[in-house]
Amino acid sequence: LPCRAMIVSALLTSVGINLGLCILFYALYSILRKQPWNVHVYVPRLVAEKKVKEGGHFQLEGLLPSAGWIKKAWEPSEEELLAVAGFDSMVFMRIFIF
Repeated sequence: LPCRAMIVSALLTSVGINLGLCILFYALYSILRKQPWNVHVYVPRLVAEKKVKEGGHFQLEGLLPSAGWIKKAWEPSEEELLAVAGFDSMVFMRIFIF
């Protein structure tokens, strides 16, 4: 019986650590992707096509994490995703959808 309690406590510890790291990485991604100095990291093709300006000034509202990007990631059809992001992105999204 003590062994079972030890395993449950280890499981709960692992879940807590992984959940905490997940929230931390989600918040960091949401904040860093909105900063103007990271535009070449998150949308390099749009910068190369001159559809997005590289650089810019600091944005205070960029420090607030947001979940809007999650909804937008699920919206495009396979054809739109293939045209905009390429074959690798389409296959990656299809793995999670099906």
